[in-house]
Amino acid sequence: VAYRCSFRVTEAAYCIERGMDIWRKKLGMDRRSLRLKNFIKAEQFPYHSRWGWEYDSGDYHTAMKKMMETVDYAGLRKQQAAMREAFKRGETREIMGLGVSFFTEIVGAGPSKNCDILGIAMFDSCEIRLHPTGAGIARVGSKSQGQGHETTWAQ
Repeated sequence: VAYRCSFRVTEAAYCIERGMDIWRKKLGMDRRSLRLKNFIKAEQFPYHSRWGWEYDSGDYHTAMKKMMETVDYAGLRKQQAAMREAFKRGETREIMGLGVSFFTEIVGAGPSKNCDILGIAMFDSCEIRLHPTGAGIARVGSKSQGQGHETTWAQ
């Protein structure tokens, strides 16, 4: 599954990225160029969105460029074009797709000022108490939903 995450993010990321692909086709741009043009620039951080959210840091341009180099995106695009031509000539039944996707999400339920539900500020917490013998107790304020917290916290 290309979009695997919590329920709200899955559909939102798909809708945004699908919209980006429709937009780039109408503008005659490739996926990479459209995203690079519209990313928040590193010098704009901290960035405040129209909805009042603060993005504290990021360097999306570098991340995109590094990903493109790491996977040899230009080489993959050439391979994709060759496969499409071979498919059109009836030489193969295989085709190749390439996708590019980005999304940003608040983690740890976000800042209480933005994620307050019915007056109960949402946050994860942790209290660590160390005994003079070196033993420790960690009280962690999060509930596992299958991420393996029991193992992580024990380690």
